[in-house]
Amino acid sequence: MRVTLRWLTWLCLSLMLWTAVAESTHNHPNKTASASCSICVAAHSTAPSTNIHQARPVFAAIGLLHEEELIAKARFSVFDLGIRGPPAV
Repeated sequence: MRVTLRWLTWLCLSLMLWTAVAESTHNHPNKTASASCSICVAAHSTAPSTNIHQARPVFAAIGLLHEEELIAKARFSVFDLGIRGPPAV
């Protein structure tokens, strides 16, 4: 079962590849031949227009921001000045 499934998968992938190559590379000698070609008719037909209406956003106040004044207390430590001595000359 497993080998059969693997071969079937490769067959489907190869058919898709060859179909894509055939669709993208085929051409017709004149305009009348391309008018009856189902690939050309499907490729040159107009795409369906999508009518999408997006809802407008609703802005509503959900609360007020109350800021508190915060004063940070600075600490000065002797060890903050540096831990390494001057370079030797």
